[in-house]
Amino acid sequence: MVWENGCTVIVMMSALVEDGEKQCDRYWPDEDEMMIVFDPQVNLVSEHIWCNDFLVRSFYLKNVQTQETRTLTQFHFLSWPVQGIPTSTRPLLDFRRYCSRRSCPIIVHCR
Repeated sequence: MVWENGCTVIVMMSALVEDGEKQCDRYWPDEDEMMIVFDPQVNLVSEHIWCNDFLVRSFYLKNVQTQETRTLTQFHFLSWPVQGIPTSTRPLLDFRRYCSRRSCPIIVHCR
């Protein structure tokens, strides 16, 4: 879906694990490692903790068949509990403002 739609941004609204329960599959490798999820090949280039509420990851995607490459950015919001709401609206508004700087197809997911 990312490759076919020319998406360069993914917004993730949930933690991978909360209270010991898996909430979402991790679909990226550790930094400096490679993962092939069907096609394309995925490399994590960087991971920056922006603040306590969200972090930003950069990925390098490579179509194994055509050798075409793309860069993908993931914005990961960390402060939305599965069975609740954020304690404050400020982090969510800051996160939205940060993500909306991009004018491209965006994929948003929670679980």
